[in-house]
Amino acid sequence: MPHIYPPAAPTLAGNTLTISRFLNSPASVQRRLRTLAENRFIADFLLSGRYEVSGGALLYEQTESIYTDKAIEAVNAGAEYPRSPASPGPAALAGVVKWGQDVPITDEHVKRYGRRAVDVSLTKITNFIVKQVDSVSLAVIAAAATQTHAAAVKWATVATADPLFDILTAAAVIRSNDQGYEADVAVMSDINYARLVANPKIISGLSRESNTSVTMTGDLLTIAGLKILPTNNLPGAATECYVLDSTMTGGIGYERLESPEYSGDPANGVESWIRRDPAANDQWIVRGRRPVVPVVQEPLAIYKITNLIA
Repeated sequence: MPHIYPPAAPTLAGNTLTISRFLNSPASVQRRLRTLAENRFIADFLLSGRYEVSGGALLYEQTESIYTDKAIEAVNAGAEYPRSPASPGPAALAGVVKWGQDVPITDEHVKRYGRRAVDVSLTKITNFIVKQVDSVSLAVIAAAATQTHAAAVKWATVATADPLFDILTAAAVIRSNDQGYEADVAVMSDINYARLVANPKIISGLSRESNTSVTMTGDLLTIAGLKILPTNNLPGAATECYVLDSTMTGGIGYERLESPEYSGDPANGVESWIRRDPAANDQWIVRGRRPVVPVVQEPLAIYKITNLIA
């Protein structure tokens, strides 16, 4: 009989047995975790590079120019072409950190709540790993940002603020570095996202004759060619907006520890391991982990807008 995922909703009589079959299948648990984590990591979008690490540390280069060291020259007929080195950027080293957690699921909880007992536990593990990796990654991005300006009018003053100008200015400065950067995303707190959406200049430039208009849905996915990502994992007080080129800013180093009992891939999600409690305490133990390190390779691909709120 073929394996079906997800398993059908259990009947009351077979509840414990059905859940046990699911928990005894590492592949099923991993697929469920992957589904829960899918499209949740903002860090994975902002830092799009992927670098497999061996030995626990990632060696990478920062601010590597797209040009050779010397300017190009005119070459006369039959003359020798001038040579120029193409120097790499300065080297940096970052150590991988293994983030993870065990969560017990008691037999009583499975008996009383069925699949909900499992789903809630898997969701909580995923939420914490996403929050931790995103928070660390956003802190790395914030620390690397050297280009900045204060909003001319605080975004909290919705009626007179001009967030569109602020964002376009940031994108223009990133592009003016002439290193091939093209800003494609703006990251801000949930409250500043709300202020952006409610801004009169933003509202007036959006389609209104639609059931999917921003006034109907509250969704503002793209503005001026930039994807807008709200998050509550920005470091410190949420007074800043980060505009950046997600294809150039940096990446995430990951380490495949090759533990045979785990399922999943740390490059793009959460690894999992599930087992009966070895202490025989009438419960299952679900573990999630992700051994990763975020790095910024191109600080000039980031621009910080400050002073958004009082």
